[in-house]
Amino acid sequence: MKKRQQYELYSHPQVYTLKELLLSCSERFGEKPAFRFQRRKSEIVVSHLQFKNDVMALGSWLWKEGHQKCHVAVLGENSYEWILSHFAVTCGGSVIVPIDKELSGAEAVSLVRESDSTLLICSETYWDVAEQIREEIPQLTCVSMKEIPRCIEKGNELIQTGYADYQQVKISKEDLASIVYTSGTTGKSKGVMLTHENFATNSVATCCNVMIKGPSILLLPLHHTFGFVAGVTCVLYYGYHVYINSSLKRLMDDFQKAAPQHLSLVPLILETLYKRIWAAAAQQGKDKALKLLVGVSNILLKLKIDLRKKLFKSVLKAFGGNLETVISGGAPLDEKYVKGFHALGITIINGYGITECSPVVATNRNNALRNKTVGFPVCCNEVRIDQPDAQGNGEIMVRGSNVMIGYYRDQQSTDDALQDGWFRTGDIGRIDEDGYLYITGRIKNLIILANGENISAESIEQEVYTIPYVKECIVYGKEQLIAAEVFLDEEVPNARVSIHADIQKINQRLPRMKNIGKVIIRETEFPKTTTKKIKRNYGG
Repeated sequence: MKKRQQYELYSHPQVYTLKELLLSCSERFGEKPAFRFQRRKSEIVVSHLQFKNDVMALGSWLWKEGHQKCHVAVLGENSYEWILSHFAVTCGGSVIVPIDKELSGAEAVSLVRESDSTLLICSETYWDVAEQIREEIPQLTCVSMKEIPRCIEKGNELIQTGYADYQQVKISKEDLASIVYTSGTTGKSKGVMLTHENFATNSVATCCNVMIKGPSILLLPLHHTFGFVAGVTCVLYYGYHVYINSSLKRLMDDFQKAAPQHLSLVPLILETLYKRIWAAAAQQGKDKALKLLVGVSNILLKLKIDLRKKLFKSVLKAFGGNLETVISGGAPLDEKYVKGFHALGITIINGYGITECSPVVATNRNNALRNKTVGFPVCCNEVRIDQPDAQGNGEIMVRGSNVMIGYYRDQQSTDDALQDGWFRTGDIGRIDEDGYLYITGRIKNLIILANGENISAESIEQEVYTIPYVKECIVYGKEQLIAAEVFLDEEVPNARVSIHADIQKINQRLPRMKNIGKVIIRETEFPKTTTKKIKRNYGG
């Protein structure tokens, strides 16, 4: 076997708790900006030192109010107060329970109850949900994020008078930091228990794999680990600042204010941004010229001449003018978008993660990109393929300091997922001779044919998505056939007629055992999770 090439990791000091991470950033970066955001038409800038002081003040107030060693739910849109609450709770030895703001009131009540939360910190935007939760759980204490500045003032007064109980709390790396509920694409949400070590070592390891060179805009929801780790802790640990976007409606304006060097995004947002570039060019009658420039640029790149910043200056200006890198995770990304952004001068770094691994498992490296892969495992974990088939595909197993300690109050699911220290991801993949990890499907989405063959639904879906007017698709077994259920772009003439012929063209290039035998056309979009993933258990 070919010897795997080794790529030197970027160097960062190791920390083992979120409190160590907070203090390290404060000591190393001091008055450098940590956060920027808009508040009543004014821009607020918070330094690393100020952030640490705010955490200590809010935490001290919480402790003095009796909220010690407890579970604290947090609900709201992305905000400084949300991040501050997370750190103030966890750095005092309590456990944060992020609640998805897109959940119904009944679902939010269920998670607050299941997580044994005794305190809810909620934004004014979702205060009606907080009231509903309190009606169902009358013993719950609720604090509005609007009151946090006042709580910080009271906390600072406590500290000035010598109150130090909160600041002196010793945090161990084994301490539980958060219970994060999964989005549940194939079943009931489970409460993933993540420790301080899980978050801290995964943040550092991700920084060691990927180089960033400037500030970012926080776009991903904070109640997901990808948003919190890639969007907040990693950026802070590099010493840059996070511009907090509270609404996608303000995104294009925020690009101009923040001028980010990098972003962390899910494919859905990436695809939307890419389509917006070409729609804007078409609207201005410049799409043909842009296409020509892309062709010229690609030729020049082959000759090792890079003029992309000059050729696409107007395109990059829409993103603030400094955008160079986008870290993509959370779902597979079509390679055409990777190539499309690269042609314009923006590098897409694909990665792979799962909530149970805090979440980052692998990423591509700045100096070693391979588009169809999710890169190399980060240094805090190791990855192996369980029972690989002839092509090397098998279940992806992960072991390391980022792997959860289990599911909250669900020992059976914990025992099923964790075996001899290895976490069974449920994802199918392979590792090539150079060490790159490929994701090829989900075990729960395998189609078992009558002859015993296992077919990955995702591999066929990728083919169906090459049909330009297919907006959404899932593939599953139905009545001994492989069925493709599709939601079409009805603005395309004759889409409902053309789909059958185009599926036949796909069948001609696929092995016979992968042929699609039934096409089902949907009238509406598929049901989705709050992270906009299709609920897979819909099919079949």
